[in-house]
Amino acid sequence: MDVPGYALITGAASGIGRACAHAFANEGSAGLALLDLNADALDLVKGEIETVISKRQNGVINGHGPPQILTYGLDITNEKSVNSVVNEVAQEFGRIDYVVNAAGIAIKHQGGAAFAKTSDWQRVLDINITGTFFVLRAAAQVMLKQEPILSSIDGRPLQRGSIVNFSSIQGVVGITLSTAYTTAKHAVIGLTRTASEDYAGQGLRINAICPGYTKTPMTTKNSDVLKAMEERVASAVPMGRMGDPKEIADGVMYLAGGRSSFVTGSALIVDGGYTSR
Repeated sequence: MDVPGYALITGAASGIGRACAHAFANEGSAGLALLDLNADALDLVKGEIETVISKRQNGVINGHGPPQILTYGLDITNEKSVNSVVNEVAQEFGRIDYVVNAAGIAIKHQGGAAFAKTSDWQRVLDINITGTFFVLRAAAQVMLKQEPILSSIDGRPLQRGSIVNFSSIQGVVGITLSTAYTTAKHAVIGLTRTASEDYAGQGLRINAICPGYTKTPMTTKNSDVLKAMEERVASAVPMGRMGDPKEIADGVMYLAGGRSSFVTGSALIVDGGYTSR
């Protein structure tokens, strides 16, 4: 993949965000800024990446040395903290080339929309859409001021920056008992499309990825979410299985790097065929 620059990843302590951190490191990115509410888990992910790289010959990946890795315990719903951390990352690295907005939560509403708790609704929207917006806004301000990098594939003009927002299959379809999550994930696609229109002509690409049912802590530790997911996978996913976080990370790598240099405002669905039925 063509991701030699510096990446900032939210939700990097587990699940798909963790897989994305490993993917950028494995593909030779110069630096990683890993953000998550769980700072201790971030340190574990950093250690994992450093261990993997150290086992490679001389720590060299695709002709590059090991990435510089920064970690930040961060609540993405805190606007001031987001602005501060994003600016600090830009100062440390000198630029930010890729942003992955993987932080998110899912809550099921027993009884459906009529019985959804206001606190659950607000929490899901605060993290999944408002937090995504805060990170996108802060990163875009940095990216628009920096010079574009060139693709190592064929030297094509690449971008000032690439932002990948996390929507979901629930950003394009409705699923029972998921009022807040489905609303937020639809909104992420709207945010992606309007922001991409704002800056397409300035070399800033903004896309969304829409994972299907994927084995992550968020989907397997909550018994209500897991039960609903297993039922849907058995009856409605043509491939007949859940996705692996690495498979979603592969889609993120495509959207972030040079092979998608003519792609912006898109919502890439990675779902085992669920939404094609």
